[in-house]
Amino acid sequence: MSHLLFDIKDHVATLTFNQPEKRNAYSPEMAVKLTQYLRDCDQDPDVRAVIITGKGDAFCVGLDLNDVRERGESDEPPSTQGHPTQRVLRTYPFQISKPVICAINGSAGGFGAAYPLTCDIRLAATEANIAFSFVKWGLIPEMGATWLLPRLIGIEKTSDLLLTGRKVSGSEAAAMGLVLRAVPRADLMGEANTLAREIAEGSSPTAVSIVKRMTWGRMQDEGELYRAIYEDDDAIGWAIHGPDAAEGNKAFFEKRSANWVSVDPDALPPFGKRNANPFGNG
Repeated sequence: MSHLLFDIKDHVATLTFNQPEKRNAYSPEMAVKLTQYLRDCDQDPDVRAVIITGKGDAFCVGLDLNDVRERGESDEPPSTQGHPTQRVLRTYPFQISKPVICAINGSAGGFGAAYPLTCDIRLAATEANIAFSFVKWGLIPEMGATWLLPRLIGIEKTSDLLLTGRKVSGSEAAAMGLVLRAVPRADLMGEANTLAREIAEGSSPTAVSIVKRMTWGRMQDEGELYRAIYEDDDAIGWAIHGPDAAEGNKAFFEKRSANWVSVDPDALPPFGKRNANPFGNG
C-alpha cells in the first residue's frame, strides 16, 4: 500500500498521506514521493492546482515516534542522510509553479504542522488540532517554521505556539490567521476543491505561476527561507542526539513529566545566532 496517494481530476492534483493506521506518520516513502509528485505537478500542463491532505482523522502527526526514539538513543553522530527531513533533492510546495492548497483534515503535529506553512493556502477542519510540539520532545521546529510563522501570524502568536507546543483547533487556527478558514471535516475537501477549481478554471495559469513566484520570492528576503530550512535540518540533527530528545520520548511513553537538562547558554550550538554588526566585524 502506497503511503502517498496521487490523483489528477479536472486540472487539480490531490496528494493524500495514506497511513491512517499510524495517523499518517511521516515516512521515508512519503518524503521521496512528495518531491516526486510535486515535480510531476510542476511539469504537467494539465495540472493547474494541487491539494495536499491526509486520509482518515489525521493529517500527519509527524515522524514515527519509535524512529525518533531510536535516533535519540543512538550514539551515531548527527546526520540528515536517510532521514525523512533530509534536504537532499527535496522540493517544497512554494518552489513549484502551481498553487498548493493544504487541507488539514485532522491532527497535525511536528512535521505535519510545519509542512503546511510552505503551501500557498491552508484550510482546516474545525475538528483538526495543530501542534508545533517540538519543544515537548527536546527538538527544534523544522521546515523554516521559525522564519515562516512570524511572517504569517506575528512573533507573539508564534512564540505562543512554538514555546508551549500547545494544540490549537482548526477554528482557533483560522482566528489567528494560521489557516485561511476552518470548516467541518465533512466539508473540507469540497471547500478545497472549490477553491482549487476556482483558480484552475478562472485564472490564467501563466499569470498564477508568475504571481506565485513573485509573492514567495519577495517574501524570502534574498533566499533567507532556504537558509532557515537548512539550518533547521542541522539543528534537528543536533537535537535528536542532544540532551533532551531521548528523555522527552521516554517521558511520553512512560506517561510522566520530563526531567529536562539545565541550560548552559555558553554550551549551546550557534543555531539562530546572527552577527548584530552589519559590517560583520565583532
